[in-house]
Amino acid sequence: MSSVYDVERYARQLSDTILFRGVTVDWIRNWLSQSNSEIREYETCSYLFHKSDTADHLGIILRGSADVNRVSHDGRMHMSILKKNDLYGAASLFGGKHAFGIDIKCIEKTRVLIISADEMLDLLSENRTILNNYLHYLNGRIRFLSKRLDAFSKNTVSAKIMTFLSSEATGGICRIKNYTKLSESLCVSRATLYRALETLESEGKIKRNGKEITLLEEYKS
Repeated sequence: MSSVYDVERYARQLSDTILFRGVTVDWIRNWLSQSNSEIREYETCSYLFHKSDTADHLGIILRGSADVNRVSHDGRMHMSILKKNDLYGAASLFGGKHAFGIDIKCIEKTRVLIISADEMLDLLSENRTILNNYLHYLNGRIRFLSKRLDAFSKNTVSAKIMTFLSSEATGGICRIKNYTKLSESLCVSRATLYRALETLESEGKIKRNGKEITLLEEYKS
């Protein structure tokens, strides 16, 4: 870190991330003071990670946001949006020397803490809480991908949408940040998505209010 001020500032912020949750600010401060991790700044539309890259670090978003897409010969599929305190690269960090076909592109000017694979190994071996957090995070990513695969396995657009909404809803309510991104995630056009949502609402399975969708009681998972 470049200064005592930066160490104090980022130690407190990192304590709110999933990787350092439950770790004292003092411990994080001491680690940062001795760490070889670095802060990188990325401009809007630049890549944090490109589909041809091999994973050699874990990143933590300190400021800004970025768009995550899986890229293949069939096209692009939107996966998620990274925001402040989110991680990227954890699932592929120790995956060897091959590309993972993921693009992570900055939506705005973004600041990232970069932790190398070697330094992550040291962190995981030194602090059991961080190890548990890391494994918990990986488990969550597996569940997330499993739910996405479940949605894609459905035969109809309506079934895909209901599976997605059920997996993302909290208390029976799913808040859609961006309908265009949702249509890309489900590999359907926006027009097809809107028609399917209208059908589901007319069938009494959901209720829409702008970007908030409520799953009616009998259709909650």
